[in-house]
Amino acid sequence: MKLLPLAVVLASSTAALAEPYVPPAGLGTPGRRESAGTRGCILAGAPTELIGLIPTENIGLSATPYPRFYWYMPISQAQSFRFSLFQVDESGAPLSILYTTRLDVPQDETGLGRAGIVSFEVPETANQPGLEPGDRYLWQIEAFCNPANETGDLQISGWVEYRPPSQGLSSVLPLVSASDQVSLYTQNGFWFDAVAQLATLQTAADGSDRSWAARWSELLESVDLSQLDDQPLLSN
Repeated sequence: MKLLPLAVVLASSTAALAEPYVPPAGLGTPGRRESAGTRGCILAGAPTELIGLIPTENIGLSATPYPRFYWYMPISQAQSFRFSLFQVDESGAPLSILYTTRLDVPQDETGLGRAGIVSFEVPETANQPGLEPGDRYLWQIEAFCNPANETGDLQISGWVEYRPPSQGLSSVLPLVSASDQVSLYTQNGFWFDAVAQLATLQTAADGSDRSWAARWSELLESVDLSQLDDQPLLSN
């Protein structure tokens, strides 16, 4: 993976980047980043699908063995969702569950599931193994509107590969600003880290610095997810 010269990175600003996200070559995989709507589950509003914040190739790189995953939840009657991370065989078929958990859907004052972007980070604990370098993992979100349905009324899936940054990239990251770290992540293909860093910066700004919102929009637009650029980042 080619590392951009430090001078180029330091010359960039929080303004728009020419290429907000540069996908690594040869990473395309089958996946389903958008769910099909289920009658009686999805309510008014748009977008009306459960959508994973992943590139069009359905896979992204992570610079950490414990990545944070993001997805959009539509207004719905869903009460809970299940996050699952699978180890897979050479054909991509699930072999075993590396991690799974079931969590409540963020709700509004009427008890309906709120529309917005939700995230979950695989916990870094002594009992939880992280991703292995170079391996690909299947991650899946299932939202449950009907408590009796154990397969999930809405489902999406995508892929993640843990790829430790090169020595050069690792040495540069601590020397640059948070904004330029986002640039380094996006231009070197580390999708999950770019999204997590930019979401953190946007949340911390709390609307006081619109440049973060602009960069968030550019990042989503670069992977054909512009329909989500005005959706709130929800706490869960």
